[in-house]
Amino acid sequence: MNRRIYLLFFLLFPLAAVAGPYLRQAKENIKKGSNLEQTAQNLFAEALKPETTIPDRVECYRLAAECSKKLNAAENLKLYLHQPYDTVRFFSTVIDMYDRMFMADSVSMRPNERGKVKILNRKQSRAWLMPYRSYIVAGGKWYYAKGRYAEAYNYLSRYITVAQHPIFESEHLLQTDTLMPTVAYLAVASAHETGNAQGVIRYAELAKKANMQSDVIHEYTSRAWLSMGDTARWVKSLWQGLNDYPSHPYFFTNLIDHLAATQQLDLGLAVADSLTHREPAMPIFWYAKASILMRQQREADAIVACDSCLARDPDYAEALYTKGLAALNLAVIAEKQATTDLTAPNYQSEQDHIAALYRLAMQPMQRVRELLPEAQERWVEPLYRIYLHLNMGAEFEEMERLLQ
Repeated sequence: MNRRIYLLFFLLFPLAAVAGPYLRQAKENIKKGSNLEQTAQNLFAEALKPETTIPDRVECYRLAAECSKKLNAAENLKLYLHQPYDTVRFFSTVIDMYDRMFMADSVSMRPNERGKVKILNRKQSRAWLMPYRSYIVAGGKWYYAKGRYAEAYNYLSRYITVAQHPIFESEHLLQTDTLMPTVAYLAVASAHETGNAQGVIRYAELAKKANMQSDVIHEYTSRAWLSMGDTARWVKSLWQGLNDYPSHPYFFTNLIDHLAATQQLDLGLAVADSLTHREPAMPIFWYAKASILMRQQREADAIVACDSCLARDPDYAEALYTKGLAALNLAVIAEKQATTDLTAPNYQSEQDHIAALYRLAMQPMQRVRELLPEAQERWVEPLYRIYLHLNMGAEFEEMERLLQ
């Protein structure tokens, strides 16, 4: 009878005879600080065995976290003694500590062989982990400063997600930790640098609470939606960005381009016009208005808008080009409509008007050439036509050579 009871006990709790001694050896290694990495690997292997009980599996992960803590302490001691130390290992062991303790907590929530759940003492786990939270964000900043943005994002994101873990749930860290928005800001910047659109979107709203370049964070969010192919959300974010940050060029220029590309010219003009009244000192709004008017073939109005832009920035190359092109178009239209009868009473006045339009086109196009000498494709042909019609022989010959 006693033998049957003993056999039944062994079958139900095999680790009592197998894992117990090993766990004791692991604790001894941790206490001595010897063979810690191999000890952690062995603990993981033991935890993954199907015959390992839930309590022993929890203990395996908890002791693996202890190994990481001991390894971190070794690097910390070198730092304290001003000795060479492994910075990557210093930070990575902290991440390992959290990962392994979280694994222990997760496993502890599973029913054991008797169907009972005995959750790891989260208060103790929290007290054990809390002093190392600052090392996670320090690791993120260290990687960020070195331009290793993928690693930086992993650490910074981890700092935020740690706060949401059940172990830290009672602390309400997302609400009470004043460092969270700044960490989120760096996480978004890191995600943007690596093309991690999901990472940008995940933390953008929290990052804006840092009050650090919120307009840039919103730009990153817009770009993220675009990179994901979500045009509807991209356009929505452009409208929001334009409303919240009207001086930031990304939202306005991209929205205007989108409206123009989708033939919503009247809406685009209304947006540009409203912004010239809201922010009249911004040249870009006047230029945008001019560009839309050009698309609507309203060249005379476009010239007026260009003049308003150039009054605020005399060397705004795009406005100079648009004004020159608008005047040139008007000159061509006037030529087509002008009488060819040399005896007509309005012949000379019409020719004078055409010449005036070519002269109006000449000055801004000449300035475009000065500002953008390498962009010949923009000014050579317009100046060729202007010099031809104004009978400017030497200048015309120069343009003719450049066109050959």
